[in-house]
Amino acid sequence: MPPTTKPRVLWIDINELFGQFNLVSHPIGISRVMLGLADALIRERGDRFAEVRLLLWDPVRRRPLWAKPEAFGGTLSAFFPALKRRYENSGWQAQPLRSGLKKGLISSLPRPLRFAMFPRLNGVTLFLAWARHTGLQLKPAQFNPGDCLFAPGSFWLGGYAPQMAAMARSAGAVVATFAHDVMLLSHPQWTAPHHSEQFRRGVEGFLPLCSAVICNSENTLQELRAHAGEAVRGETSVCRLADVPDGGIAAATAAEREDIRDLMKRTYALFVSTFTPRKNHRLLLLAWQLLWSRLGERTPWLVLAGGGAPDAATAELLAQPQSFGHRVVRLTDVSDGDLEMLYRHAWLTVYPSLGEGYGLPVAEALARGKVCLATTCGGLAEIAPDLVDVIDAHDPEALAGKLATYLDRPESLKQKEEAIREKYRPTRWLDSARCVRGILERAVATAVPR
Repeated sequence: MPPTTKPRVLWIDINELFGQFNLVSHPIGISRVMLGLADALIRERGDRFAEVRLLLWDPVRRRPLWAKPEAFGGTLSAFFPALKRRYENSGWQAQPLRSGLKKGLISSLPRPLRFAMFPRLNGVTLFLAWARHTGLQLKPAQFNPGDCLFAPGSFWLGGYAPQMAAMARSAGAVVATFAHDVMLLSHPQWTAPHHSEQFRRGVEGFLPLCSAVICNSENTLQELRAHAGEAVRGETSVCRLADVPDGGIAAATAAEREDIRDLMKRTYALFVSTFTPRKNHRLLLLAWQLLWSRLGERTPWLVLAGGGAPDAATAELLAQPQSFGHRVVRLTDVSDGDLEMLYRHAWLTVYPSLGEGYGLPVAEALARGKVCLATTCGGLAEIAPDLVDVIDAHDPEALAGKLATYLDRPESLKQKEEAIREKYRPTRWLDSARCVRGILERAVATAVPR
């Protein structure tokens, strides 16, 4: 009789989500991609994988643990935004350290000891303590030949990925990852030096163990080859990210928050982005100063939807709200439902970024038929070059002029919207996941038996 083989398992690393949702109750950036891809892969795992298992890394015992999707309610997109509230309801929320001396002493401890003594300081150890309290069981992971370990998030965070990948490889499983951008190497000036070094260590320790590296754009792929090519030894491919939910645009008819409901009575431009220097909020604020000086009460509102802390130059502008007629509104902790309503009622959208691996908010705006004034840096140029209104990232005068033209000629905005609705083809998460799954299946099929 032929030897029996264990069913092949697709292991999805969701470790990053526990730290992310310690702090917020809505997905942003990479966490949005992780949730969308993971949920779609769970729904359609294909023929090669008999089961999907969700992985996290225990930083105290230094081992991977897993649970079935059913343990998370079957839908990560519903489970994680509610996780912070679950913690609060059961008294397990994270506790920030306010004392500088205490924080310094605790931070000096080795990580395993630190998180064992203070589990609420780490996203995973906090979750594990809560899971024991609520009866949610996790098991040590045991990889097998023909399995695939897929890391859809930031493989360089936490420093655990090389060890977990080595465990998978030694058991005969293949390893694959998703590269969202390479800007920590290509543009290190936009972030703290230790982040770039941490990213480089992740690249050098993890990517050589991957049989496949999937990118969100051709730009990311080319930057990966340029700045980390020696570490990439597996297949490289591009899969387009989704810009609409699998069920289509949400059917919400009312915003949940009163401040957002009030905004919908106004004419506003929407910018969806975390505050970081490369997102270039400063350009918008300078343009709005010009608009206010020329148009006064006719100036549209600018809605900045996203968290983070502005850099010094941007903070200085925000501290002068009278210079743009108090027409700029910051919104944080925006739910998916409220974000849909913000998109739906926006006059137009803006995206002045200096650097992007892909630029999901631009695609999301176009998928909803909205005009988007955006730069063409990085992967932005690949989204829909014939449908995006291109702006100069360093010219607030030109941006103000373009906005004023749309105010004076509303028919031109309507024509642009009609062209977008006619030509743009939205992508669902199932479409993205099928592309990813095909690459993972190919990696498993071509793996050399150990």
